[in-house]
Amino acid sequence: MSNKSPLLNIIFQSLNKISRYVLRDFGEIENLQVSPNSIDKFVSKTENKIYSSLLEDLTKSRPEWGIKINSYEESIENKYYWIVDKLNGHFNFSHALPYFAISIAVEFNNEILSTVILDPLRDEIFFAEKGKGAFQNDRRIRVSRRNSINSCVFSICKNNKTKNDIIANNIFETIYCIASKNSAVTREFGSSALNFAWLASGKIDCLFTHNLTKNQIACGELLIKEAGGYLTNLKYINAYKTSDDLLIGANPTLHKELLKKINNEL
Repeated sequence: MSNKSPLLNIIFQSLNKISRYVLRDFGEIENLQVSPNSIDKFVSKTENKIYSSLLEDLTKSRPEWGIKINSYEESIENKYYWIVDKLNGHFNFSHALPYFAISIAVEFNNEILSTVILDPLRDEIFFAEKGKGAFQNDRRIRVSRRNSINSCVFSICKNNKTKNDIIANNIFETIYCIASKNSAVTREFGSSALNFAWLASGKIDCLFTHNLTKNQIACGELLIKEAGGYLTNLKYINAYKTSDDLLIGANPTLHKELLKKINNEL
């Protein structure tokens, strides 16, 4: 996709601007020998720098648009919104684990029109616009082509709320059993945004995540759809139109098989 839209160029420039000091701060985390409280303060400063920079650039480029940054703000009809997840994988970043991302999406009338996910450590940027396909840097990407869950890579993404959710834990136990019976491998990476990107690019075959906010989901659904995959809950409702549910992402064949197996077990 050599000719990127003006909207994508705005997002790319905003992300490139912050990438340098995110990398610098991550390098500092690796070398810090201080208390956990000091590290938490340091990471909060990093997030604040990301927030301030993106807020300035995005509002300057489209002053009439709204902006949602890790919030539950309700959308106003016929108004555009920037949706920003400023550091997805906060825990990983604070422990110098190299798996985190920054994402920006554009919403209009409760529909995502554009999405960009930046992995600053690997210098990879994943993006999609409605009806134009999904890309990693300048390469077109597609979801995995596996047609059976045998030997698949399952990506599991849970958060602290899940620990006390009996229904969710039962579902995840079912997923682990399905993986074991079919020689599939489960991995927990710690960033839902990068999980979405890796599913869209075929690095993982299936993903399962729970209890995400709409802001966290915003970066994923369009990217996966434009890469030929599905991201829904167990009732086949599109991810961005549901909340606090288990979400399943995969190519159409695996998605159908997994929904059937999980629903039959519950």
